[in-house]
Amino acid sequence: MPRFTVLCLLLTMLAACSTLERRAPPSASWAEHAAAVAAVDEWTARGKMALRSTAAQESASIQWQQRGTRAHVRLSGPMGVGATEIFSDGTELDIRQGSERRILDISSPRAIMLNTGWDLPLAALPYWIRGLPEPDTDIQRRSIEPDTGLLRTLRQRDWEIRYLTYDRFDTLMLPTRLTVENGDTRATLLIRHWDSGAD
Repeated sequence: MPRFTVLCLLLTMLAACSTLERRAPPSASWAEHAAAVAAVDEWTARGKMALRSTAAQESASIQWQQRGTRAHVRLSGPMGVGATEIFSDGTELDIRQGSERRILDISSPRAIMLNTGWDLPLAALPYWIRGLPEPDTDIQRRSIEPDTGLLRTLRQRDWEIRYLTYDRFDTLMLPTRLTVENGDTRATLLIRHWDSGAD
């Protein structure tokens, strides 16, 4: 099974928090934007994701459907080769690839790391992918574009997130290209389309 199945932890893996660096409050435009994006708890994102570390490099097309705390992620290579489907209810992972199916308890981050080989802060990804900090987690650093009120850089959990491009989908400005990096591990997401509501 590809190591890309690490994405199945996208809502559940927790990592140690880092020291909070105090900053001035963000602008009102940022607060309004963040509240509007956070209010949408059902969404679908389609695009590509690439993961790189010293141990491996992988890439796949991604369709990520979120409905509250439930997630359905479909990963596939060119022409649908090697499709993997991942279902999460926040406590278990149901991973399906061809005729193979595994159900994993996601309460142990170390066990997941050993099974997947990837060390990504996946609990944070549903927020970071939308251009939001992870709630209830210290913000070590962030920068907000003053003219637009959009997040440009963010540091949480010792990870650096850079938002390279945004586009408007319905009434919201959402990221279309971002990177998530810590040491030798780097994830790049290219989102071609956002939908409000899960298909």
